[in-house]
Parts: sequence; C-alpha cells; structure tokens
Amino acid sequence: MDRRFVLVTGKGGVGKSTVTALLAAASAAAGRRTLVCELNTQERIPGLFGRAPSGPRVTSIAENLWSVNIEPAAALEEYALMKLRFKAVYSLVFENPLVQRFVGMVPGMNDLLLLGKAFNHERERVPPGDDRGRLAWDCVIIDAPATGHGVTFFRLPKVILEHVPVGNMHDEAKGMWDLLTDPARTAVHLVTLPEELPVQETLELHATLSTQLGMPMGALWLNQVPPTWGTAETRAAAAALPRPAEGTALSAAWTVAQIRRQREAQATRYAAQLASLGMPMRHLPVMYRRDFDHGVLMELLAAARTQGTP
Repeated sequence: MDRRFVLVTGKGGVGKSTVTALLAAASAAAGRRTLVCELNTQERIPGLFGRAPSGPRVTSIAENLWSVNIEPAAALEEYALMKLRFKAVYSLVFENPLVQRFVGMVPGMNDLLLLGKAFNHERERVPPGDDRGRLAWDCVIIDAPATGHGVTFFRLPKVILEHVPVGNMHDEAKGMWDLLTDPARTAVHLVTLPEELPVQETLELHATLSTQLGMPMGALWLNQVPPTWGTAETRAAAAALPRPAEGTALSAAWTVAQIRRQREAQATRYAAQLASLGMPMRHLPVMYRRDFDHGVLMELLAAARTQGTP
C-alpha cells in the first residue's frame, strides 16, 4: 500500500472491481486520501459503498475515499482546456462535428484519453491557498480494462514513444510510461479465479506485463476460493468412503462431499501453479450471500487481512 498509482486487471468476470474496492477501502482506512477510477463503464465501486454513481466528476463516497468514472469526452475537454486555456477556443475546435468524428476514428484515442486523465490525477495538486504544492491524492487506484484490452491499454504510451519522436504527445506519453514502469510509484495487481481459463490468462498476462513491458507487479488475488471443510483426517476419510447406493439417505451427502473435495483440490492445484509467479498472493473466499453490498465487502477485506496487510 505504499505505491501511489495502483492498477487492477485480470480476465473479465473474475472480480477486478471487487478487488479495486477492497484496495480502496484499505487505503482509505489507513488514512490515505484515495481516489478510485473506473474507466468509461457502468460504475460498480460507489454502489459498494452505498452511494450513487459518481459520473465524470470526482465525488466523495466514504471517509478519505473519492471516486470518478473517467469518460473520453470529459477527459478530452479537460485536457484541451488545459492547453487552449479558453472555453470559447475549445468549443470552436473540439465541438465541431467534423473534429469529433475525426477524433473518434483515431485508433486508441479513447484509451489514450482515459489513461491520460488517470495520469493527471496522479500528479494533480490541491488548489492554491490550500497547502500550495501538495499532491491532491495519496493513492490513485484504477479499475483497469480486462486482460485482452488491458494489454493494449498499458502498451499504448510505449507505442506512441516508438512512433512519435518529438512534440507534446511524445512528452505526455513519456510521462505516462515513466509512471507505469516506476516500481516506486506503481503496482499492477492481478485478479483471477481457481479455474483453468482464468489461470492460464493470468500466467500469460503476467509474462506480458512484467517481462515484455517491464511493469512492476503488486499482489495476485485468487478470488472465490472454496472453503476448506473438516480436518485433513475427515477429508481423507471422506475420500476413501465407497459410494452409497442411489436413493439412500447417505447418497446425496456423499455426492456433495466429493464435489467439495474436488473443488478444494482444484483450487489448491491452481494456487500452487500461480505461486510459481513469485507474487504475494491473497485468497478471497466464496461468499454465499443474496446481495453483494458493503457488508460483504468488509467481510472480504477482513479475510484478506488475516493473510497480511493487502
């Protein structure tokens, strides 16, 4: 939790937003002014804190915690106004339908705007008169795109540096890339499930981000780990029991016990495979609840903390 710029990624549907919310809650509870960013998506983070969606404006959702949904149009307007200084000039240029269509056609432009806005939040400072010069945020946490899109998203500044040798865009891309690859400021957390496809994608994603792109890794979060039942002796005895006759009182219980044993063994096997990456690992248990709300989030945070500070 000593990194200022934290990114969370993994295969779609594995619990990226959940882990993002956990990290944000832990950071805020430690007294750090924390901003959590979702990227042009249907917001989930504010709802986990009992708040309405934040939209493109930074909004307080808990003590020491703010959220924002970064949208390309709002990011473009903010960036253009920073450079052009005057709203009238921005309106004349960027509200022109031809310019809007052109911007929308440029490959990677939306991703560049989203990453650029997140980058600006990391270097954002409080307004003059309020601790002039102090950084606005102690920690900025990004709910990053899922695996396939995420690699393209992270690689974008590097691609710009390779193809734009000079100029403002080169300088901005260099600043982004320096941040993404700085182990003192940045950490990338990976989220996965104890299942074959998510684990395989996680192994490939780690190789791409750490080896090919040189990005600093954080922790690996293994989500929805089945609970361990009974003692080792009980589980061994259950595994050795012969299958009862169908239709007997013991048949259903035997089937459930075998399924649980198999799921636990599978989770253990995949955890061992992921341990080869050498990343700190956090196990998040399956939570059988009707609603996934702030209370469940706090239960998961407590479970993570029993394994060490996340």
